[in-house]
Amino acid sequence: MTVRDGRYSERGRRLTPRDSRPTFLAWPTNFDLEVSLREVRPKIWRRFLLTTGATFQQLHDAIQVACDWGDYHLFMFGKRPSWDSKFVIAGIPDDEYGDPAPDARRAKLISYFTPYGPKECFYLYDFGDSWWHRVKLHGIVSVPDRFTRRLLGGKRAFPPEDSGGLPGYAECVAVAATGEDVEERFAWLGEWKPESFDLGAAKAAFDIPRGKTGAATARVEGVLELKAPRARKKR
Repeated sequence: MTVRDGRYSERGRRLTPRDSRPTFLAWPTNFDLEVSLREVRPKIWRRFLLTTGATFQQLHDAIQVACDWGDYHLFMFGKRPSWDSKFVIAGIPDDEYGDPAPDARRAKLISYFTPYGPKECFYLYDFGDSWWHRVKLHGIVSVPDRFTRRLLGGKRAFPPEDSGGLPGYAECVAVAATGEDVEERFAWLGEWKPESFDLGAAKAAFDIPRGKTGAATARVEGVLELKAPRARKKR
């Protein structure tokens, strides 16, 4: 991490600021992550900050809440969207079947998302419906607020649980659009709409604050650039 005149960048080395203005060295660092559902258009996505001290289990928990999943099924993280065990990063080890997956409760995100390492991984939820998500790392940002996770944005509703994978999702979208469900297969859809997303309600469920101090933020080229608050002038 590099700090120069109160600005953050990823140059791989650390510089000492030339003055005493607040810098990001003392501020908590967070992964800026975007999660999207693969092979679905229009794109369904969520973007959030997650502390760099988090484990893959905590990333799983964050995805479940952000995407409004029910956490009813097994999951795993992989380097590719593949069932091949050689690509598995973390999951839930199964001793009965000799599952080699590293324990997501112990595997740290920072061990995978290193400064010069990969910028994405893949998350599989529900081995039956096989919902593959892409997890993209936009960067590592520092903010003065202390929190475990914070939702930044998103678009569209993720599929209902147990809807039958991509083919079932397509049928759900058709039923929601036309209201025609002759066989009453999707009577349980209720008020679900594919285009729905309420950021305020989602943040209320997702955000886990740990105190805050306030800061001005600006989005530059898709990455959060955070600016230190101005020091008060002495009278």
